[in-house]
Formats: sequence, C-alpha cells, structure tokens
Amino acid sequence: MKLNALLNRSFCKAAIAALLLLTGFLAACRSDASAEPAAGTANESAQTVQATEAKLAGHSLEIWLARTSSEKSRGLMYFDAIEATQGMLFVYEAPQIMSFWMKNTKIPLDLVFFTENLEINGWIKNMQPGYGLPEQGLERYVSELPAQYALELNAGSIERLALKLGDRLEIPLTLLYSD
Repeated sequence: MKLNALLNRSFCKAAIAALLLLTGFLAACRSDASAEPAAGTANESAQTVQATEAKLAGHSLEIWLARTSSEKSRGLMYFDAIEATQGMLFVYEAPQIMSFWMKNTKIPLDLVFFTENLEINGWIKNMQPGYGLPEQGLERYVSELPAQYALELNAGSIERLALKLGDRLEIPLTLLYSD
C-alpha cells in the first residue's frame, strides 16, 4: 500500500512538473508570435501586396494590388522609391468620388482614375510626399468624377506615358476584387 501511494505521489509530481514546463513553453511561444512594436513606435516599412503584370496605353507595368481596407489605407507609405514601370492599383467595389492623401509617403506620385470599365476618366499630377508631416497639414487629392480604380505611379508618369482620357488599363479581371 505504501509503495502504491508513493508511486501515485511521484507520478503526480512528474505530471505537474511536465504541465508547468509545457505551460511555460507555450507562453513563451505565444509572446514571440504576438510581439508588436512598443507603444508609440511606428512600423515604418513598406507593405508587401500581390503584384501582377498589366498594360496601360500599350505600356507594360508591374502593378501591386491594394484590395483590402488595410492595403488601401497603407498604400505606398514608406516606399523609398518605385521603378518607372511600377505602381499600385487601388480597387473598390463600385465607382465613387475618391479622396487620397500622402500620409507617410516619401515619393511624389501621379494618380490616375479609372471607370468600372478600366478607362481613364481623370488624374492628378505630382502629388507631393507627406512623410513626417502632421495629418492636419496634409493636402487631400480628390477625383473630379466617380472612379472604381485608382493607380499611383511615379510623378511624371502621366506625361512620360502620354496618357489620354479613355485609355484602358489591361489587367486580369479575376484580380479585381476588394474587401
């Protein structure tokens, strides 16, 4: 009887020790996985989103797709530069008057607006970087007409590509959904 009680007590101690060890290990893993920047610090890195090949007025481009609210709100923030053939396409569910700002954007950009049929219906040239500026001081850039898509390109791209109203963006339609 004493041997049986001793074994039970030893087994319980070993089981408790194993559970405590496992709990400590899981807590350590969880804290590493959910690590976030300290309060008051910004995550100052450019986002990574899906890219695709497209053509605009016969010019080949590599376009990053901003489809979710998070991707659209972050846009080209913190990019130090983009290539002349790169841009970011903002995808919306329906045509609307669009408003953009250049919060935390480090490079000047042109902004091209498109109808639901992917035809250019307006643009804004040479939007100025807003990196480091207070939000209340940032200019708002607003489309004149409702648009369903907006494409940010390096400043000067509208002239360099000789874009005209009605020019089409050719892109795989299956990629054009938003959240």
